[in-house]
Amino acid sequence: MDELPDEPTFRYRATCSHPGCDRTADTKVAAPWSAGAGRELKNYGLACEVHREPVLARARERRAALAIAEEETVGPVALYDLIAGRLDAEATPRPES
Repeated sequence: MDELPDEPTFRYRATCSHPGCDRTADTKVAAPWSAGAGRELKNYGLACEVHREPVLARARERRAALAIAEEETVGPVALYDLIAGRLDAEATPRPES
């Protein structure tokens, strides 16, 4: 049986979520989410170095207005470094957020 060649990892340029900004994002704004056995980071946006605080503030407003189902839990919104090849499950929030 022939082996298939390794497929290249999909890469894209993540851009900042702040209105009108087209800079490359270096930060994910997210909250830990779970429902039953499922766990992930609930994404509230991406931010460049310049717009981290306004994107974080808007995400916290959206999180506060979120209706959570009985089986769900959503943790606090925080900043996470975007690192190519790293999974959300490996991410830890930045201490300053």
